[in-house]
Amino acid sequence: MAAQARAVHDDPRSLVPPVDAPQTFLLDYGGANLAKDMHVGHLRAAIVGQALNALMSFAGHKTISDVHLGDWGLQLGQLISQIADVRPELLSGDAEASFTMDDLQVWYPTASARSKEDEAFRERARHATAELQAGNPVYMRLWQQISDVSSRSLQRDYGRLGVYFDQWYGESRYQSMLDGIVEELLADGTAVVDDGAVVIHLPEEMKLPPLMVRNSNGGFGYGATDLATIKDRVTIDDPDTILYVVDARQKMHFRQVFQAAEQCGYLDGTGVEHIAFGTVNGTDGKPFKTREGGVMRLHDLMETMKGAARARLDEGGSVADALRDGVAEQIAIAAIKFGELNHDRESNYVFDMDQFLRFEGKTGPYIQYTCVRIGSLFAKAEEAGFTPGEITDLGDGGRDLILCLSDLPQQVARAVEQRKPSVLANHAYRLANATNTFYQANRILGGDASDAARQSYLTLLQAAIRQLTVCLDILGIAIPEQM
Repeated sequence: MAAQARAVHDDPRSLVPPVDAPQTFLLDYGGANLAKDMHVGHLRAAIVGQALNALMSFAGHKTISDVHLGDWGLQLGQLISQIADVRPELLSGDAEASFTMDDLQVWYPTASARSKEDEAFRERARHATAELQAGNPVYMRLWQQISDVSSRSLQRDYGRLGVYFDQWYGESRYQSMLDGIVEELLADGTAVVDDGAVVIHLPEEMKLPPLMVRNSNGGFGYGATDLATIKDRVTIDDPDTILYVVDARQKMHFRQVFQAAEQCGYLDGTGVEHIAFGTVNGTDGKPFKTREGGVMRLHDLMETMKGAARARLDEGGSVADALRDGVAEQIAIAAIKFGELNHDRESNYVFDMDQFLRFEGKTGPYIQYTCVRIGSLFAKAEEAGFTPGEITDLGDGGRDLILCLSDLPQQVARAVEQRKPSVLANHAYRLANATNTFYQANRILGGDASDAARQSYLTLLQAAIRQLTVCLDILGIAIPEQM
């Protein structure tokens, strides 16, 4: 057991060598839309997807991540039509004309509401959409401005969560492929015309409706775009498997798309998986809302969590003033991310801000505090002349601690196989518990332990913190300097 602990101490990932046959995984875990701020509904895809990306990389696989923005379609035609009414100079080519994300937050819902109530506006929006898709230079220039303003906002929020993408592609990337795909599928009989629409019929035993590729009005929906996306990814990126981290409510759609892609011959041996997740609910058990009843913006949620963390740090007074704001940010993000990641992604869960920010219990701040607490012990031990050494004494709880450390390979393998970062998050929590139990049971500073025992205990604790650091790094959680 001492040898096992020493191996973990010297190299925290020594127990988990890279896989013998690494694969390439392309992960789709964004799905935010242009002109709309990210909200709580985007939380699970971003956090689970990023952790799954890091987990696959840690296991030795190659990963490619794609945000897959919603940046095309009727909603853009609606927005352009609204802008034409309220800010016509933005379509005139005036180089000085500009707008902000706050402007888009006003225009977008207004345009959507008008389109539902005003038939003339709805027709204008359809025309603007057709013109945009046809490459109208005025509309394309405005679309690019909308894309630039939106992307900066999205990158700010994703970046604050520690979520990043190798590819910043949107649905617009695939629009030029759609006509050709329809012609190709009609020509080889994979798709047929049904009541004016172009559809792909799926096997009867699957009991699924046909996948619509083009509607009777000549418009393309998600079915066509998703098929084009698969074709492009298989051709350009050549992944072994594509993972779609998307809401469980899209289950039927992905079953349709995956089966249709197989019938079209687009997969060419590439695996496709829907990594489904449940909903985020408030403490009332209903989908998480603001006090006013609206969907909470992700930026507002992070600010609220940071404010609550800062208040707790101000109350405690143990963190230096110069560090307090940065530590509050780290605690808030840890609370949000671990609050998500310790739950099985397929289940719904309750977002309880007060519970998630606690420094005790099954929370991100608790694991952070464990690491900070032991780090402080190392500093005090060094001042007293004690340093890690040979493991000659396991002390009370040392056996349990080593067994927990040794469980990492099985937990990583299970997390990868099940596509569930929650498996690793729960291992990190168990390891934090075992670490705290060992720390409390074995006095290192003071007491009557021998120098050899103190060195043993410090080595075991150092091994634990090093593995915890590896786990938290995969989960995207930073360890504060003080807490």
